Amino acid sequence: MNYGQGLARKALRGALTIRRRVGLQKEDPVCVFDLAEQLGLEVRFLVGNSFGGMFAKATNVVLVPSLRPPGRQAFTAAHELGHWYFGHGDRLDHLPELDPDAPTTPEERLANLFAAYLLMPPWSVARLLARRGWIPSSATPLQLFTISAELGVGYETLIRHLCWSLDQISPSKARELIKVSPKAIRSQIAGEIETKHLVVVDSQWAAGNIDLQVGHAALLPKSIVLEGSHVAVIADLPAGTLVQGRKPGITRSFLEGVAWAKFIRVSRADFEGRSIYRHMEDPDVD
Repeated sequence: MNYGQGLARKALRGALTIRRRVGLQKEDPVCVFDLAEQLGLEVRFLVGNSFGGMFAKATNVVLVPSLRPPGRQAFTAAHELGHWYFGHGDRLDHLPELDPDAPTTPEERLANLFAAYLLMPPWSVARLLARRGWIPSSATPLQLFTISAELGVGYETLIRHLCWSLDQISPSKARELIKVSPKAIRSQIAGEIETKHLVVVDSQWAAGNIDLQVGHAALLPKSIVLEGSHVAVIADLPAGTLVQGRKPGITRSFLEGVAWAKFIRVSRADFEGRSIYRHMEDPDVD
């Protein structure tokens, strides 16, 4: 076993230990912000996008830039959680990348791998693909875009993980997939309706909640029923019902006659503050 394999195994063991500590199965999708709070860490979203993230050991506080995309925010929080778990001390990080050729220290590499295995353990990736009958080697951009949203990570982050960490797609397949941008995929789904961020949710969605910001959109299954005013239907598309986050709070969504129901949690756009308050209803937002 070489040094890189040893680092990967250490990261995977750490990620599985954390999951067991809070009662999560190894194949369950996880919200890293909720997980961190369960572990006794405080996650705060801080205005700005010039830093990748920060962990303050003395106070057990993780800082995440509020202006970054949701997938990047989740990976950043998981990366800083890795520094906490491995006892690395205070950290002010640049944006983490799942790139084996990127110059980095062993501690940063370990935190990156920990974040990847925490958010995208091989069992979870395999389960989400298998539920839909999809195969990594032949997966389309839309299919991996869908899976990445359920795992709470960025589209490109999932592709890099499938290629370099899990060895489930070839480098050439990864390059082919990365050439298709998330913006192009959103256009494929929503047509001329512009969306800054889009989550694709189908009847196989296994994650506990659907998290949006005000102004962000989700493609839900057709005939979806919404209980609450925090999201609104903006279009009925061939692929499903397109909804948009309208104000902070929680709305229940369900399909009649089917054992499928999810809470849609909406936070203020570019929320600043402690993560546990991000879905709190705001009287200043109509």
